[in-house]
Amino acid sequence: MKKYLTILAAALIVAFPACKENDNKTQTTPSGGTQTQLDPAIDVSVGQVLPAWQEGYLDIHSINGGRGEAFYYIFPDGTAMLCDAAGAPPAEKYSYGNDAQGTPSRPNVNVNSGDVIVNYIKHFAPDVSSGKLDYFMTSHYHGDHIGSWRDNYASFGWAAYDKEGNRVSSVNLNNGGFIGIGLAEVGLNIPISKVFDRGDWSSRPSSDYYTDAGKKRYAMYVNYLDYAARKQGTVRETLVPGRDDQIVLLHSPEKYPTFSLRAISVGGDIWTGNGSEINTTYVPSAAECDKNHETWSISENIFSNSFHLTYGLFDFFAGGDIQYSGRSAYPWKDIENPISQAMKKVEGMKASHHSTANTNSAELLGVLKPDFYIAGVWREVQPNPATLKRVLTANPSTRIFTTNLMDSNAATLKSEGVDPSTFLSTGGHVVVRVLPEGKKYYIFVLDDTNENYKVKYKYGPFSAYY
Repeated sequence: MKKYLTILAAALIVAFPACKENDNKTQTTPSGGTQTQLDPAIDVSVGQVLPAWQEGYLDIHSINGGRGEAFYYIFPDGTAMLCDAAGAPPAEKYSYGNDAQGTPSRPNVNVNSGDVIVNYIKHFAPDVSSGKLDYFMTSHYHGDHIGSWRDNYASFGWAAYDKEGNRVSSVNLNNGGFIGIGLAEVGLNIPISKVFDRGDWSSRPSSDYYTDAGKKRYAMYVNYLDYAARKQGTVRETLVPGRDDQIVLLHSPEKYPTFSLRAISVGGDIWTGNGSEINTTYVPSAAECDKNHETWSISENIFSNSFHLTYGLFDFFAGGDIQYSGRSAYPWKDIENPISQAMKKVEGMKASHHSTANTNSAELLGVLKPDFYIAGVWREVQPNPATLKRVLTANPSTRIFTTNLMDSNAATLKSEGVDPSTFLSTGGHVVVRVLPEGKKYYIFVLDDTNENYKVKYKYGPFSAYY
Protein backbone atom coordinates (compact mmCIF):
# COMPACT_ATOMS: atom_id res chain seq x y z
CA MET A 1 0.00 0.00 0.00
CA LYS A 2 2.84 2.40 0.84
CA LYS A 3 4.20 1.89 -2.69
CA TYR A 4 0.94 2.98 -4.31
CA LEU A 5 0.48 5.94 -1.98
CA THR A 6 3.90 7.06 -3.17
CA ILE A 7 2.76 6.61 -6.76
CA LEU A 8 -0.37 8.63 -6.03
CA ALA A 9 1.69 11.45 -4.52
CA ALA A 10 3.93 11.53 -7.58
CA ALA A 11 0.91 11.63 -9.90
CA LEU A 12 -0.65 14.49 -7.95
CA ILE A 13 2.55 16.49 -8.07
CA VAL A 14 2.62 16.09 -11.84
CA ALA A 15 -1.09 16.64 -12.49
CA PHE A 16 -2.53 19.27 -10.26
CA PRO A 17 0.05 22.07 -10.39
CA ALA A 18 -0.56 22.01 -14.16
CA CYS A 19 -4.23 22.70 -13.50
CA LYS A 20 -3.23 26.15 -12.24
CA GLU A 21 -1.67 27.12 -15.55
CA ASN A 22 -3.63 29.40 -17.86
CA ASP A 23 -3.74 28.93 -21.63
CA ASN A 24 -5.88 32.01 -22.17
CA LYS A 25 -4.08 34.82 -24.01
CA THR A 26 -3.68 38.52 -23.27
CA GLN A 27 -3.91 41.40 -25.69
CA THR A 28 -3.09 45.09 -25.43
CA THR A 29 -6.11 47.42 -25.21
CA PRO A 30 -6.30 50.81 -26.98
CA SER A 31 -5.55 52.49 -23.65
CA GLY A 32 -2.33 50.55 -23.28
CA GLY A 33 -3.59 48.07 -20.68
CA THR A 34 -4.15 44.33 -21.11
CA GLN A 35 -7.19 42.10 -21.08
CA THR A 36 -7.57 38.35 -21.15
CA GLN A 37 -8.85 36.61 -24.26
CA LEU A 38 -10.62 33.44 -23.20
CA ASP A 39 -10.05 30.32 -25.26
CA PRO A 40 -13.57 29.01 -26.03
CA ALA A 41 -12.41 25.41 -26.44
CA ILE A 42 -11.01 25.08 -22.92
CA ASP A 43 -12.67 27.89 -20.94
CA VAL A 44 -15.11 25.65 -19.07
CA SER A 45 -15.71 24.86 -15.42
CA VAL A 46 -16.99 21.74 -13.71
CA GLY A 47 -20.77 21.56 -14.13
CA GLN A 48 -20.79 23.31 -17.48
CA VAL A 49 -21.30 21.68 -20.89
CA LEU A 50 -18.02 20.92 -22.64
CA PRO A 51 -17.49 23.51 -25.41
CA ALA A 52 -17.46 22.42 -29.02
CA TRP A 53 -14.28 21.44 -30.82
CA GLN A 54 -12.46 24.35 -32.46
CA GLU A 55 -10.32 24.27 -35.60
CA GLY A 56 -6.68 23.54 -34.83
CA TYR A 57 -7.53 21.28 -31.89
CA LEU A 58 -7.33 17.50 -31.79
CA ASP A 59 -10.13 15.80 -29.86
CA ILE A 60 -10.13 12.18 -28.64
CA HIS A 61 -13.48 11.14 -27.12
CA SER A 62 -13.99 7.83 -25.31
CA ILE A 63 -17.78 7.44 -25.54
CA ASN A 64 -19.24 5.38 -22.71
CA GLY A 65 -22.48 3.45 -23.13
CA GLY A 66 -21.42 0.61 -20.85
CA ARG A 67 -21.53 -2.05 -23.61
CA GLY A 68 -18.15 -1.96 -25.29
CA GLU A 69 -15.83 0.54 -26.86
CA ALA A 70 -16.21 3.58 -29.12
CA PHE A 71 -13.56 6.27 -29.63
CA TYR A 72 -14.44 9.37 -31.63
CA TYR A 73 -11.62 11.49 -33.07
CA ILE A 74 -11.90 15.02 -34.44
CA PHE A 75 -8.70 15.90 -36.28
CA PRO A 76 -7.32 19.48 -36.39
CA ASP A 77 -9.12 20.43 -39.63
CA GLY A 78 -12.44 18.84 -38.64
CA THR A 79 -11.95 15.48 -40.35
CA ALA A 80 -13.65 12.95 -38.05
CA MET A 81 -13.22 9.24 -37.38
CA LEU A 82 -15.07 6.78 -35.18
CA CYS A 83 -13.06 3.74 -34.12
CA ASP A 84 -15.41 0.91 -33.13
CA ALA A 85 -19.07 1.07 -32.18
CA ALA A 86 -19.98 -0.68 -28.94
CA GLY A 87 -22.74 -3.22 -29.45
CA ALA A 88 -22.81 -5.82 -26.67
CA PRO A 89 -26.13 -6.77 -25.04
CA PRO A 90 -27.06 -4.71 -21.97
CA ALA A 91 -26.03 -6.31 -18.69
CA GLU A 92 -29.52 -5.60 -17.33
CA LYS A 93 -30.95 -8.09 -19.86
CA TYR A 94 -28.08 -10.49 -20.44
CA SER A 95 -25.78 -12.46 -18.16
CA TYR A 96 -22.06 -12.55 -18.96
CA GLY A 97 -21.39 -15.18 -16.33
CA ASN A 98 -20.67 -15.03 -12.62
CA ASP A 99 -17.03 -14.10 -13.16
CA ALA A 100 -17.62 -11.36 -15.72
CA GLN A 101 -20.77 -9.42 -15.01
CA GLY A 102 -21.44 -6.49 -17.33
CA THR A 103 -21.40 -2.87 -16.18
CA PRO A 104 -24.68 -0.90 -16.08
CA SER A 105 -25.83 0.72 -19.33
CA ARG A 106 -25.29 4.43 -19.77
CA PRO A 107 -27.27 6.66 -19.64
CA ASN A 108 -29.81 3.87 -18.99
CA VAL A 109 -30.85 0.48 -20.31
CA ASN A 110 -33.51 1.98 -22.58
CA VAL A 111 -30.92 3.68 -24.81
CA ASN A 112 -29.11 1.34 -27.22
CA SER A 113 -25.35 1.69 -27.33
CA GLY A 114 -25.56 2.74 -30.98
CA ASP A 115 -27.93 5.55 -30.02
CA VAL A 116 -25.50 6.67 -27.31
CA ILE A 117 -22.78 7.00 -29.96
CA VAL A 118 -25.06 8.68 -32.50
CA ASN A 119 -26.37 11.25 -30.02
CA TYR A 120 -22.86 11.98 -28.78
CA ILE A 121 -21.43 12.49 -32.26
CA LYS A 122 -24.33 14.66 -33.37
CA HIS A 123 -23.70 16.88 -30.34
CA PHE A 124 -19.94 17.27 -30.84
CA ALA A 125 -19.49 16.86 -34.61
CA PRO A 126 -17.83 19.85 -36.31
CA ASP A 127 -19.91 21.80 -38.82
CA VAL A 128 -17.49 20.88 -41.59
CA SER A 129 -18.56 17.23 -41.31
CA SER A 130 -21.97 18.11 -42.84
CA GLY A 131 -23.75 15.35 -40.95
CA LYS A 132 -21.40 12.56 -42.04
CA LEU A 133 -18.54 10.54 -40.61
CA ASP A 134 -15.42 10.73 -42.74
CA TYR A 135 -13.98 7.48 -41.45
CA PHE A 136 -14.91 4.43 -39.42
CA MET A 137 -12.19 2.04 -38.30
CA THR A 138 -13.09 -1.49 -37.27
CA SER A 139 -10.40 -2.65 -34.86
CA HIS A 140 -11.55 -6.30 -35.11
CA TYR A 141 -14.66 -8.42 -35.54
CA HIS A 142 -15.95 -8.73 -31.98
CA GLY A 143 -19.46 -7.68 -30.97
CA ASP A 144 -18.45 -5.14 -28.35
CA HIS A 145 -16.67 -3.28 -31.17
CA ILE A 146 -18.94 -3.69 -34.21
CA GLY A 147 -22.27 -4.99 -32.87
CA SER A 148 -23.14 -8.37 -31.40
CA TRP A 149 -25.30 -11.14 -32.74
CA ARG A 150 -27.80 -12.87 -30.45
CA ASP A 151 -30.57 -15.11 -31.72
CA ASN A 152 -32.96 -13.41 -29.30
CA TYR A 153 -31.92 -9.94 -30.52
CA ALA A 154 -35.46 -8.55 -30.31
CA SER A 155 -35.49 -9.02 -26.53
CA PHE A 156 -32.77 -6.38 -26.29
CA GLY A 157 -34.73 -3.88 -28.36
CA TRP A 158 -32.55 -4.40 -31.44
CA ALA A 159 -34.40 -3.74 -34.70
CA ALA A 160 -34.16 -5.91 -37.84
CA TYR A 161 -33.62 -4.45 -41.33
CA ASP A 162 -33.77 -5.89 -44.83
CA LYS A 163 -31.08 -5.30 -47.48
CA GLU A 164 -32.76 -2.03 -48.51
CA GLY A 165 -32.65 -0.64 -44.97
CA ASN A 166 -36.36 -1.13 -44.28
CA ARG A 167 -37.52 -2.16 -40.80
CA VAL A 168 -38.80 -5.74 -40.84
CA SER A 169 -40.21 -8.11 -38.24
CA SER A 170 -37.28 -10.54 -38.43
CA VAL A 171 -33.84 -10.46 -40.02
CA ASN A 172 -32.87 -12.57 -43.03
CA LEU A 173 -29.08 -12.71 -43.08
CA ASN A 174 -29.05 -14.88 -46.20
CA ASN A 175 -30.83 -12.14 -48.12
CA GLY A 176 -28.69 -9.19 -47.03
CA GLY A 177 -30.51 -8.31 -43.80
CA PHE A 178 -28.85 -6.98 -40.67
CA ILE A 179 -29.59 -5.82 -37.12
CA GLY A 180 -29.46 -2.16 -36.13
CA ILE A 181 -26.85 -2.37 -33.40
CA GLY A 182 -23.26 -1.14 -33.18
CA LEU A 183 -21.83 -0.02 -36.52
CA ALA A 184 -25.11 -0.53 -38.37
CA GLU A 185 -27.07 1.59 -35.92
CA VAL A 186 -24.51 4.37 -36.18
CA GLY A 187 -24.35 4.22 -39.97
CA LEU A 188 -28.12 4.25 -40.41
CA ASN A 189 -28.18 7.60 -38.62
CA ILE A 190 -24.85 9.12 -39.67
CA PRO A 191 -23.66 8.14 -43.17
CA ILE A 192 -20.04 6.98 -43.27
CA SER A 193 -17.79 7.85 -46.19
CA LYS A 194 -15.13 5.17 -45.72
CA VAL A 195 -14.75 2.09 -43.51
CA PHE A 196 -11.32 0.63 -42.77
CA ASP A 197 -10.90 -2.91 -41.45
CA ARG A 198 -8.50 -5.84 -41.68
CA GLY A 199 -10.11 -7.25 -44.81
CA ASP A 200 -12.22 -10.34 -45.24
CA TRP A 201 -12.35 -12.45 -42.11
CA SER A 202 -10.98 -15.44 -44.03
CA SER A 203 -7.72 -13.54 -44.64
CA ARG A 204 -6.69 -14.88 -41.23
CA PRO A 205 -9.55 -16.69 -39.52
CA SER A 206 -9.73 -16.66 -35.75
CA SER A 207 -11.64 -19.21 -33.69
CA ASP A 208 -14.77 -17.02 -33.79
CA TYR A 209 -14.85 -17.42 -37.57
CA TYR A 210 -16.02 -21.01 -37.15
CA THR A 211 -18.80 -20.45 -34.60
CA ASP A 212 -22.45 -19.98 -35.48
CA ALA A 213 -22.64 -16.65 -33.65
CA GLY A 214 -19.40 -15.49 -35.26
CA LYS A 215 -20.62 -16.34 -38.76
CA LYS A 216 -23.88 -14.49 -38.17
CA ARG A 217 -22.10 -11.47 -36.68
CA TYR A 218 -19.78 -11.17 -39.67
CA ALA A 219 -22.65 -11.72 -42.11
CA MET A 220 -24.50 -8.87 -40.40
CA TYR A 221 -21.39 -6.69 -40.75
CA VAL A 222 -20.86 -7.29 -44.47
CA ASN A 223 -24.61 -7.06 -45.17
CA TYR A 224 -24.71 -3.62 -43.56
CA LEU A 225 -21.64 -2.51 -45.53
CA ASP A 226 -23.29 -3.70 -48.74
CA TYR A 227 -26.37 -1.63 -47.89
CA ALA A 228 -24.20 1.39 -47.01
CA ALA A 229 -22.25 1.11 -50.27
CA ARG A 230 -25.43 1.00 -52.38
CA LYS A 231 -27.46 3.59 -50.49
CA GLN A 232 -24.87 5.95 -48.99
CA GLY A 233 -21.76 5.50 -51.13
CA THR A 234 -19.71 4.02 -48.27
CA VAL A 235 -16.36 2.59 -49.39
CA ARG A 236 -14.75 -0.36 -47.61
CA GLU A 237 -10.95 -0.43 -47.63
CA THR A 238 -8.37 -2.71 -46.04
CA LEU A 239 -5.95 -0.95 -43.72
CA VAL A 240 -2.26 -1.47 -44.54
CA PRO A 241 0.46 -1.55 -41.84
CA GLY A 242 3.03 1.23 -42.09
CA ARG A 243 0.95 3.51 -44.28
CA ASP A 244 0.11 7.01 -43.13
CA ASP A 245 -1.67 8.05 -46.34
CA GLN A 246 -4.96 6.19 -45.90
CA ILE A 247 -6.52 8.09 -43.01
CA VAL A 248 -5.62 11.69 -43.72
CA LEU A 249 -6.91 15.21 -43.21
CA LEU A 250 -9.58 15.97 -45.82
CA HIS A 251 -10.42 19.65 -45.39
CA SER A 252 -7.22 21.69 -44.98
CA PRO A 253 -4.25 19.34 -44.59
CA GLU A 254 -1.80 22.04 -45.61
CA LYS A 255 -2.49 23.87 -42.33
CA TYR A 256 -1.48 20.93 -40.13
CA PRO A 257 1.60 19.21 -41.57
CA THR A 258 2.54 17.68 -38.19
CA PHE A 259 -0.62 15.55 -38.04
CA SER A 260 -0.45 11.91 -39.11
CA LEU A 261 -2.11 8.57 -38.42
CA ARG A 262 -0.09 5.47 -39.20
CA ALA A 263 -1.35 1.88 -39.06
CA ILE A 264 0.98 -0.33 -37.03
CA SER A 265 -0.67 -3.77 -37.12
CA VAL A 266 -3.49 -5.09 -39.28
CA GLY A 267 -4.90 -8.60 -39.08
CA GLY A 268 -1.65 -10.08 -37.79
CA ASP A 269 0.69 -8.23 -40.16
CA ILE A 270 2.96 -5.70 -38.41
CA TRP A 271 4.91 -2.69 -39.61
CA THR A 272 8.58 -3.12 -38.70
CA GLY A 273 9.21 0.60 -38.24
CA ASN A 274 11.44 0.71 -41.31
CA GLY A 275 10.08 2.43 -44.41
CA SER A 276 7.24 0.39 -45.87
CA GLU A 277 8.55 -2.95 -44.57
CA ILE A 278 5.86 -5.26 -43.16
CA ASN A 279 6.30 -8.52 -41.26
CA THR A 280 3.70 -10.80 -42.86
CA THR A 281 5.02 -14.10 -41.46
CA TYR A 282 5.03 -13.44 -37.72
CA VAL A 283 1.53 -14.97 -37.48
CA PRO A 284 0.90 -18.18 -39.48
CA SER A 285 -0.78 -17.91 -42.85
CA ALA A 286 -4.53 -18.05 -43.48
CA ALA A 287 -4.22 -21.66 -44.68
CA GLU A 288 -2.34 -22.71 -41.54
CA CYS A 289 -4.79 -20.86 -39.27
CA ASP A 290 -7.67 -22.62 -41.00
CA LYS A 291 -6.06 -26.06 -40.84
CA ASN A 292 -5.16 -25.77 -37.15
CA HIS A 293 -8.00 -23.61 -35.82
CA GLU A 294 -9.24 -26.21 -33.32
CA THR A 295 -5.79 -26.92 -31.88
CA TRP A 296 -4.52 -23.36 -31.89
CA SER A 297 -7.70 -21.67 -30.61
CA ILE A 298 -6.69 -18.31 -32.06
CA SER A 299 -8.20 -15.23 -30.46
CA GLU A 300 -9.63 -12.59 -32.78
CA ASN A 301 -7.98 -10.04 -30.50
CA ILE A 302 -4.45 -10.57 -31.79
CA PHE A 303 -5.63 -9.60 -35.27
CA SER A 304 -6.73 -6.16 -34.07
CA ASN A 305 -5.79 -3.07 -36.05
CA SER A 306 -3.53 -0.73 -34.11
CA PHE A 307 -2.35 2.77 -34.97
CA HIS A 308 -0.11 5.64 -33.90
CA LEU A 309 -1.57 9.16 -34.06
CA THR A 310 0.76 12.17 -33.98
CA TYR A 311 0.03 15.90 -33.77
CA GLY A 312 3.08 18.06 -33.21
CA LEU A 313 4.70 16.85 -29.99
CA PHE A 314 1.62 14.83 -28.99
CA ASP A 315 1.54 11.06 -29.59
CA PHE A 316 -1.29 8.58 -28.97
CA PHE A 317 -1.48 4.79 -29.41
CA ALA A 318 -4.62 2.70 -29.90
CA GLY A 319 -4.37 -1.07 -30.19
CA GLY A 320 -7.91 -2.43 -30.26
CA ASP A 321 -7.89 -5.64 -28.24
CA ILE A 322 -4.28 -6.72 -28.88
CA GLN A 323 -2.89 -9.10 -26.29
CA TYR A 324 0.00 -11.40 -25.50
CA SER A 325 -1.75 -14.41 -23.91
CA GLY A 326 -0.77 -17.89 -25.06
CA ARG A 327 2.80 -17.00 -25.97
CA SER A 328 4.26 -19.82 -23.86
CA ALA A 329 2.85 -22.40 -26.27
CA TYR A 330 2.61 -20.24 -29.40
CA PRO A 331 5.05 -17.30 -29.33
CA TRP A 332 3.28 -15.60 -32.25
CA LYS A 333 0.20 -15.07 -30.07
CA ASP A 334 2.20 -12.30 -28.40
CA ILE A 335 1.29 -9.69 -31.02
CA GLU A 336 2.32 -6.87 -28.67
CA ASN A 337 6.04 -7.69 -28.83
CA PRO A 338 6.58 -6.85 -32.53
CA ILE A 339 4.25 -3.87 -32.22
CA SER A 340 6.44 -2.51 -29.43
CA GLN A 341 9.44 -2.60 -31.79
CA ALA A 342 7.69 -0.17 -34.14
CA MET A 343 6.48 2.23 -31.46
CA LYS A 344 7.92 4.98 -29.21
CA LYS A 345 7.11 6.94 -26.05
CA VAL A 346 3.59 8.41 -26.20
CA GLU A 347 1.61 10.96 -24.22
CA GLY A 348 -1.41 8.68 -24.02
CA MET A 349 -2.94 5.40 -25.04
CA LYS A 350 -6.23 3.61 -25.24
CA ALA A 351 -5.88 0.63 -22.94
CA SER A 352 -5.62 -2.48 -25.08
CA HIS A 353 -8.45 -5.00 -24.60
CA HIS A 354 -10.20 -2.84 -21.99
CA SER A 355 -7.23 -3.33 -19.63
CA THR A 356 -8.16 -6.91 -18.86
CA ALA A 357 -5.67 -9.74 -18.14
CA ASN A 358 -2.91 -10.87 -20.51
CA THR A 359 -2.69 -7.60 -22.40
CA ASN A 360 -0.73 -4.33 -22.17
CA SER A 361 2.48 -6.30 -21.76
CA ALA A 362 5.57 -5.10 -19.97
CA GLU A 363 7.40 -5.05 -23.33
CA LEU A 364 4.85 -2.76 -24.99
CA LEU A 365 4.30 -0.53 -21.97
CA GLY A 366 8.04 -0.26 -21.47
CA VAL A 367 8.22 1.46 -24.85
CA LEU A 368 5.00 3.50 -24.72
CA LYS A 369 5.38 4.72 -21.09
CA PRO A 370 2.03 6.57 -21.35
CA ASP A 371 1.39 9.71 -19.33
CA PHE A 372 -2.34 8.92 -19.44
CA TYR A 373 -4.21 5.66 -19.95
CA ILE A 374 -7.92 5.41 -20.88
CA ALA A 375 -9.63 2.06 -20.27
CA GLY A 376 -13.00 1.49 -21.94
CA VAL A 377 -14.35 -0.75 -19.20
CA TRP A 378 -17.63 -2.66 -19.67
CA ARG A 379 -17.19 -5.88 -17.66
CA GLU A 380 -16.55 -6.69 -14.02
CA VAL A 381 -13.06 -8.11 -14.70
CA GLN A 382 -11.82 -4.84 -16.19
CA PRO A 383 -9.37 -3.38 -15.38
CA ASN A 384 -7.15 -6.19 -14.18
CA PRO A 385 -4.84 -5.46 -11.19
CA ALA A 386 -1.75 -7.13 -12.67
CA THR A 387 -2.25 -5.16 -15.87
CA LEU A 388 -2.44 -1.85 -14.01
CA LYS A 389 0.68 -2.75 -12.04
CA ARG A 390 2.52 -3.10 -15.35
CA VAL A 391 1.20 0.30 -16.42
CA LEU A 392 2.47 1.93 -13.23
CA THR A 393 5.77 0.11 -13.40
CA ALA A 394 6.35 1.48 -16.89
CA ASN A 395 5.43 5.00 -15.78
CA PRO A 396 4.59 5.54 -12.07
CA SER A 397 3.01 8.91 -12.92
CA THR A 398 0.50 7.53 -15.44
CA ARG A 399 -2.92 9.15 -15.02
CA ILE A 400 -5.51 6.37 -15.16
CA PHE A 401 -9.07 6.89 -16.40
CA THR A 402 -11.72 4.17 -16.59
CA THR A 403 -15.11 4.70 -18.20
CA ASN A 404 -16.72 2.41 -15.60
CA LEU A 405 -15.68 0.51 -12.49
CA MET A 406 -17.85 -1.98 -10.64
CA ASP A 407 -17.72 -2.00 -6.85
CA SER A 408 -16.78 -5.68 -6.79
CA ASN A 409 -13.73 -5.07 -8.98
CA ALA A 410 -12.78 -1.95 -7.02
CA ALA A 411 -12.52 -4.19 -3.96
CA THR A 412 -10.47 -6.72 -5.93
CA LEU A 413 -8.10 -4.05 -7.18
CA LYS A 414 -7.56 -2.69 -3.69
CA SER A 415 -6.95 -6.14 -2.25
CA GLU A 416 -4.32 -6.71 -4.95
CA GLY A 417 -2.47 -3.49 -4.16
CA VAL A 418 -3.96 -1.11 -6.73
CA ASP A 419 -5.99 1.62 -5.05
CA PRO A 420 -8.80 2.91 -7.36
CA SER A 421 -8.86 6.16 -5.42
CA THR A 422 -5.64 7.03 -7.24
CA PHE A 423 -7.44 6.95 -10.60
CA LEU A 424 -8.43 10.37 -11.93
CA SER A 425 -11.86 9.02 -12.90
CA THR A 426 -13.79 5.76 -12.68
CA GLY A 427 -16.87 6.71 -14.68
CA GLY A 428 -17.94 8.90 -17.58
CA HIS A 429 -16.99 9.88 -21.11
CA VAL A 430 -13.30 10.82 -21.28
CA VAL A 431 -12.22 13.62 -23.63
CA VAL A 432 -8.63 14.54 -24.48
CA ARG A 433 -8.40 17.98 -26.08
CA VAL A 434 -5.01 18.74 -27.61
CA LEU A 435 -4.26 22.41 -28.22
CA PRO A 436 -3.06 23.75 -31.58
CA GLU A 437 0.48 22.65 -32.49
CA GLY A 438 0.16 19.69 -30.11
CA LYS A 439 2.26 21.16 -27.31
CA LYS A 440 -0.34 20.99 -24.54
CA TYR A 441 -3.55 19.12 -23.79
CA TYR A 442 -6.41 18.92 -21.30
CA ILE A 443 -8.42 15.89 -20.18
CA PHE A 444 -12.11 16.24 -19.34
CA VAL A 445 -14.48 13.68 -17.84
CA LEU A 446 -18.13 14.14 -18.79
CA ASP A 447 -21.24 13.00 -16.96
CA ASP A 448 -22.63 9.89 -18.69
CA THR A 449 -25.85 9.53 -16.66
CA ASN A 450 -27.64 11.80 -19.16
CA GLU A 451 -26.90 13.32 -22.55
CA ASN A 452 -26.12 16.87 -21.45
CA TYR A 453 -22.32 16.32 -21.60
CA LYS A 454 -21.45 18.40 -18.56
CA VAL A 455 -17.93 18.39 -17.20
CA LYS A 456 -17.38 16.31 -14.04
CA TYR A 457 -13.62 16.79 -13.88
CA LYS A 458 -11.10 18.96 -15.70
CA TYR A 459 -7.39 18.21 -15.68
CA GLY A 460 -4.54 20.14 -17.25
CA PRO A 461 -2.97 21.70 -19.08
CA PHE A 462 -0.36 19.00 -19.50
CA SER A 463 2.69 19.38 -21.70
CA ALA A 464 3.71 17.07 -24.52
CA TYR A 465 7.45 16.54 -24.50
CA TYR A 466 8.29 13.89 -27.10
